[in-house]
Formats: sequence, structure tokens, C-alpha cells
Amino acid sequence: MDKLNHYRHCIQAILTKHGLHKSKREDVEIELIFDTTHDHYQLMYIGWNGLIRVYHSTMHFDIKDSKIWIQQNMTDIDLAEELLDMGVLKEDIVLGLQPPYKRPYTGYGVG
Repeated sequence: MDKLNHYRHCIQAILTKHGLHKSKREDVEIELIFDTTHDHYQLMYIGWNGLIRVYHSTMHFDIKDSKIWIQQNMTDIDLAEELLDMGVLKEDIVLGLQPPYKRPYTGYGVG
């Protein structure tokens, strides 16, 4: 499997695994979004909490220039560590949720 397809598979496996958890709210669904054409991947919560609309991205990955960008992580899960455990190179993981000036100090790719 080539690198790009491996990275797509890793992201989809992570999102699928975490998407199996049920929402505490009956009226909130978990939605997985896999755009393999443009390489955007998300785990979303969508629904209602009483009269309040629930619509937010919990996890968001992109693949840009053959690197995995972690754009959003609203959990306590170390997504970068999960990617490393799946064989993704450390320099190919970019913490896009960190400001650009901090990225050189993260130990991961800078973009």
C-alpha cells in the first residue's frame, strides 16, 4: 500500500473506532465524513440537546502535501500517538491545531 493510501486508511480507522461510541444524548448522532477526493476527514456530533442545536466537529484531519494535519481534537485522546502506533512517520504529522510559531517545538512536522 502506498503512503497516501496508508495514511487515508489510518485516519479512517481512527475516526471509525472513535465513532463507535454512542452519544449520551438520544437526539445527537455521530457522523463520519470521509472526503477521499480532497482528503478531509471528520467526526461530527449533530442533533439536538433540548432546544439547543448540536453541530460540532470533534475530530478533523486533512492530508496536505503527503502529511497528516490534525486540525481539530476536542477529546483527551492523543491522536498523534495513535497515528504513530499505526506506522505514520512523526515528521508526517502536523499539529495544525497549534499556531505555526509553536509547531517547530512540538516534535512533529511543521507543515
